Amino acid sequence: MLTMIVDVLKNSARYVSLHPGFAKAFAFLEAAQKEFPEVGRYEIDGDTVYAMVQQYDTVPAADTKWEAHKKYIDIQFIHDGTEIIAWDTIENLPEDVTYNETKDCFVYYGEGKSPVELNAGTFAIYFPEDLHKPKEQYKAASPVTKIVVKVRV
Repeated sequence: MLTMIVDVLKNSARYVSLHPGFAKAFAFLEAAQKEFPEVGRYEIDGDTVYAMVQQYDTVPAADTKWEAHKKYIDIQFIHDGTEIIAWDTIENLPEDVTYNETKDCFVYYGEGKSPVELNAGTFAIYFPEDLHKPKEQYKAASPVTKIVVKVRV
């Protein structure tokens, strides 16, 4: 079982062997550093690997929600700003939380555990075994620009 990874983009070559789609995912992130794409969805390899460029303001922890996925691995890369993404194992998913097949997502609100601070240039990989709770503010609300690359399991 793999579990969450946090690192800086310049070390991404260490992780391409973990999944066949990671080479394309990290190549997209590297290219984005030279010419950053507009907010939106980008097909990298059909629905096998795609990216979502996002901009938003972080929010208090109470306003964030836990999520986990069955079909996709998330690579969440912070291009600009700082955000806290809490992490926990899927074993701690409450039993009454249902899975949305269409959105490939378990979603629920609850207290955070294991907060991880992500700054510009860092990424986190969340496998299906990982619950994650993005968009939390660090000290105060602030803007974040990020790319989430979805890689089919």
